[in-house]
Parts: sequence; structure tokens; C-alpha cells
Amino acid sequence: MIRISLVTLSLTFAAFLPAKEIPKVIFDTDMTGDCDDCGALAMLHALADNGEVEILGCIASYGGMPWVPGCIDAINTYYGRGDLPIGAIHEEYGRIESRYLKTIATDTERYGHDVVTKEQVPDHVSVYRKLLAGQPDGSVTIVTVGRLKALVDLLNSTADDHSDLDGIELVKKKAKTWVCMGGRYPNPEEKGEANFQTWGGAGYSTAAVELWPLDVTFSGWEIGRAIMTGHQLMTQSDDNPAARAYRLFLGDKKNRESWDQTAVLVAVRGTSPWWNVETHGHNDVREDGINVWKREPDAAQRYLVPKVPPQEVADLIESLMCAAPAKAVNKK
Repeated sequence: MIRISLVTLSLTFAAFLPAKEIPKVIFDTDMTGDCDDCGALAMLHALADNGEVEILGCIASYGGMPWVPGCIDAINTYYGRGDLPIGAIHEEYGRIESRYLKTIATDTERYGHDVVTKEQVPDHVSVYRKLLAGQPDGSVTIVTVGRLKALVDLLNSTADDHSDLDGIELVKKKAKTWVCMGGRYPNPEEKGEANFQTWGGAGYSTAAVELWPLDVTFSGWEIGRAIMTGHQLMTQSDDNPAARAYRLFLGDKKNRESWDQTAVLVAVRGTSPWWNVETHGHNDVREDGINVWKREPDAAQRYLVPKVPPQEVADLIESLMCAAPAKAVNKK
């Protein structure tokens, strides 16, 4: 009698299963006035090192600070991905101060990166369109962790050398979903949230939610507010630009809310087991940036609802932010 073990049978069956497709992510950040953007990008690189995500490029969605692309490039280079495309808003708008950006962006000797200011990178719309056009249909996840002007500019864009499609049609063809850190949910008190409301956020938030043609998941202010991280990351040396950004931003404080990291986690690993989702209804964003979740009409939109204790999510995020780069640092 021929005996086949369950392990052998499982391995044989697995060989015929299609390989799991990993998310392809464009990371859109307003890395300026808070350090959680840096933690989110570090976390995204750690997940890429694990083979869980492909980072296509980064968009600097704040025009007021020239050093946003430089700080992004320093972090990308630290993780061995200094060749990732970066696009930036070139017009002047938004916040004009930061506790860490210039220090990190200009320290090219320590980090080995070659982008310092936004003048060295292409326009955000061009990079967005090029990245999308070069990918398979329905494959790209856009993660926004800041103001939504760059995304709105993409959606309002017209045909160019990268694609004959306008922005909305290009997104419909190439994107899969959007994960957005922004707003409050369900927010019956009608309180504001920074990404949707301040420093040029109002107006663009309304337009982004109304124009976006596919499904979207919102991680609200109340989600990241309860998840405190950074204390372990800050024990690492200044050779880690994300750790340095946290120290420069926090000073004597030991932790920071983890708003932006939640969007990255959802984009790569999904919502389970950390969150439930409310799927019925839609995100109504007023022109002043205040949003309220309304039950009718229903739309392809959802928001996160806590499921596990915040510390459980915090421990996971901290471990990913602290993970050493898998690749040798790419000194360009």
C-alpha cells in the first residue's frame, strides 16, 4: 500500500496554488509637522523587507517645506531603497516649519542620500501618473497620510506622455484601492481633524472623497490617537533617520500617537484581526474639512472600528518601526 503523508499532500497541493500577490503601494505623505509620517515610512520599508509589499514610490504632498523629499530620501536610502521615485508639490502652500526635516534632509554625509530639496525631484502629478501607468491594471494601492492636495491634483490631471487617460480614468484602470488616514468617525459631534481641515486641507478633502472612483478605507483620528509608539524606536542611534526624527520632534516625551502607521498596516496586511469595519454609508466631507459619516446613501467606503486593545497594535507597529534594514544601506 502506498502511504502519502498529510505534509506531502499539502505541499503538493500548495504547488498548484497561485502565488499570493503582494500590494503595490504609492505612499503619499505630508511629512512635516509630525513624526508619525517617518514611522509609517519606516514601517512600510520593514514590511517590504518581509516581502509583504512592493513600494512603488513616494509623493511629498506639502509645498511649504522644501526638505520633505530630502527626508523621505534619507529614510528610503537607510533601508536600501534610495532609488525609489519621489514626486513633490512645487508650489508654496501649507506649513513652513518642522522640528526635524531640515536636519535630516541636509545630512547627506550621514545618510548617503542625494535628494535634499523638492527642486531636485519631479512634479507630484507626473510621478503619480508615471507610477500608475507602469503597473498592471487594478494593482496599485494609494496610501495617503496627510493632506489630499496631491491626490486631487492627480484626479484632476489630463493626458500626458505617461498615459492618454485623464486622472480619474487612469486611477480607475490602474489602482485597486485607497487607504486614507484622515477624518473622524462617525463624528456626530462634528469635530475637525488636521489632515482634512488644516494647512490647506479643507476643500481638497471634499474633492478627493467625491472624485475618488474606487473603494476607500478611512483610518480616523480616534484610531491612531489610542495607539502610542516610539519609545523603542528612539533608543536607536541617529544613523536611523526615523529614530532621529522622533527624538527631534518629541524631545523629552517618550511616545507619539500612531495615526499614519495604521493606514500602512491596513494597506499591507488588511484590517483583521485588529479592526472591524463599518461599511454601510458614506463619508460626507464639508467644504471646511469637517466630516461626518452618514448612513445614506451607501457607497464603496468604510472606516475602521477598534477590535483589539490598542497596546496589541502598538506592539506590532513598534516592532516594525524598529526592524533593522534587510539590505545594506544604499549609499548613493
